[in-house]
Amino acid sequence: MKKIRVGIIGTGFMGRTHTTAYKNVTNIFGDEVVPELVIVADVVEGAAKAFAEKYGYKRWTTDWKKVVSDPEVDLVDISVPNVYHCPIAIEAAKNKKDILCEKPLAMSADEAIEATHIVEEAGVITAMGFNYLRNPIQSYVKELIASGKLGRVVNFRGMFDQDFNNDPEQMHEWRMLKKESASGALGDLASHTISLSQYLVGDISEVCGMTQIIVHERPDPKDPSKMLPVENDDLVQFLFTYENGAMGAIFSNRLASGRKVALGYEIQMTNGCIVYNQERQNEVQIYHHDDDKRERGFKTVLIAPGHGDYGKFYGGAGIGLGYADQKTIEEYHVLKHVAERKPSEINFRFGMKVMQVIDAVLESAATHKWVSIEKVK
Repeated sequence: MKKIRVGIIGTGFMGRTHTTAYKNVTNIFGDEVVPELVIVADVVEGAAKAFAEKYGYKRWTTDWKKVVSDPEVDLVDISVPNVYHCPIAIEAAKNKKDILCEKPLAMSADEAIEATHIVEEAGVITAMGFNYLRNPIQSYVKELIASGKLGRVVNFRGMFDQDFNNDPEQMHEWRMLKKESASGALGDLASHTISLSQYLVGDISEVCGMTQIIVHERPDPKDPSKMLPVENDDLVQFLFTYENGAMGAIFSNRLASGRKVALGYEIQMTNGCIVYNQERQNEVQIYHHDDDKRERGFKTVLIAPGHGDYGKFYGGAGIGLGYADQKTIEEYHVLKHVAERKPSEINFRFGMKVMQVIDAVLESAATHKWVSIEKVK
């Protein structure tokens, strides 16, 4: 048994989700790695104190610097708005702390590159909160693509639509400000689609995109009689090419009527096709072109033992997992990488590449030109 001492920064939705996952790790995966909840930070004193009491953290603070410098902390969990991700991560690396950071990694590609170089030079273990990659179905899809049974990938069509911002009277929030979130739907939603594309198919080399703000102002939550501007994209679409020669397109809309968690993709291959949607996260559609001609068609593959970590939860197929289970799997792998001192595939360099795509799309939308993505050593 290896104990990993955790300090978390942020008590919002992600802070709660991460903490619940830590507490569930040993229930699902046993005591190979055991998280110990040491300290929580939040700028609101009452929130920090209540969070520590509710979830069993030993201490609380309103100063995140006390978390990254705490000698009893092994892993710093960054679950705060985007603008704080890199500053906290850099300080954590200077204190030789391993890091789990929610996506997106940074406010810009340049900031992400700088942070990546700093953490790599510090020799700390890093991980990104792209939890949808931890759906066991994605492990199966990745293996299927790599096997060559469906040929090579020629086209990826991805999306992430939600309608949580579809009410024009919805209050303004930090995600709509460039100074706190940089991009809108692109960084908040499409970053997940980019991560799936990158994880399953490969790195993107060139993009051509456009963005649009649909609702230009929203009520100030502190004074609803006043309106605040929406500064970043509600809607984004972009074409791209991969380094391996395949093509793709991704679109995302945070005001998409009727769409709840419509994160999905269609991967077209020379001998088959794979279709997935997160709203039906326990199944994937597979087409094999070499099936009997009389029986060709998409077949539904239900999640089952043998698909990634699914067998740790249930012994039979098709019972189904949820969002919280993905987070439990994510946190287990983070803890395991920390314990074994082995780099994670979904690390800061992975997140840096996603940020490079995001910045390239924003540049393309501003210039109406194709933008190439630089290879970073």
